[in-house]
Amino acid sequence: MRKETFELAKSEIAAYLIDNKIGAYTFSDITKIFQSKREEWGIANYRTTKHFISFLEQNKILELIKLKHLTKGNLKQVFIIPNGDKFKIAQTIKKEGYISYYSALQIHQLTFQNSKSVYISFDKYGESENTDYISQESIDNAFSKPQRQTSEIYKSEIDDIRYIFIQKKTNSIDVGISEDNGVKFTDLERTLIDITIRPAYSGGVFEVLEAFIKAKDKVNIIKMMNYLDELNYVYPYHQLIGLYLEKAGYNDEATRPFYKRKMNLKFYLTYNISNKKLDEKWNVYYPNGF
Repeated sequence: MRKETFELAKSEIAAYLIDNKIGAYTFSDITKIFQSKREEWGIANYRTTKHFISFLEQNKILELIKLKHLTKGNLKQVFIIPNGDKFKIAQTIKKEGYISYYSALQIHQLTFQNSKSVYISFDKYGESENTDYISQESIDNAFSKPQRQTSEIYKSEIDDIRYIFIQKKTNSIDVGISEDNGVKFTDLERTLIDITIRPAYSGGVFEVLEAFIKAKDKVNIIKMMNYLDELNYVYPYHQLIGLYLEKAGYNDEATRPFYKRKMNLKFYLTYNISNKKLDEKWNVYYPNGF
């Protein structure tokens, strides 16, 4: 009996899909691969993408996982290699995105927690306002409420991992983004900045402080200052970073660049603090017990 063309090319197909840096594919990705490689693999003309996918699943070359939106209920389908990496799954869904927040903490080994959530950010360009025009009243009002969080959350139907997609407005795209083995993620200095700004995506302020402690012998302070300049945030996040550095036991040489920047406004370590105290050196309100 004549062997099916998929079977004849099985080893080549498996090598192409498994032995690379991607490891996860959308339906569109699979379609493009099939169309571009079918002639090389000698696949019969009557075979379609659906035939190809069926062959991949039956031969356990790829496995289909479905991600369901927590509020809207719509599905995303991703085809993964056996024991597929959750970060590569997220990267495949949002190709222009990068692993961030708590997930970046895991990559940098700044937390021992094995989170069931994957955070992936993607940037939207937008000019920042001049910080000279921020009023104390506007800051007080903004931080008196819970932190706004994304609703773009999908949950895997196989392992209950949540994929959390966060759009961020920035005036400087790709600051502090590294790449390794097909996954883009925030480097150490950018990660520390991001978790300072959005502690709710990072396990809370105590987890953020622990990350600063663990990063003590690794972080490049000058690089972090340069990133802050490039990102040009509206709010004075340098006050928060200075406070974290001091609480984490960094020396004066590390904290001085942040302290030298103006601190005319009282700022907040996190949102919606019910029982707050003021650190007068850094002009930052923090939760009692921090």
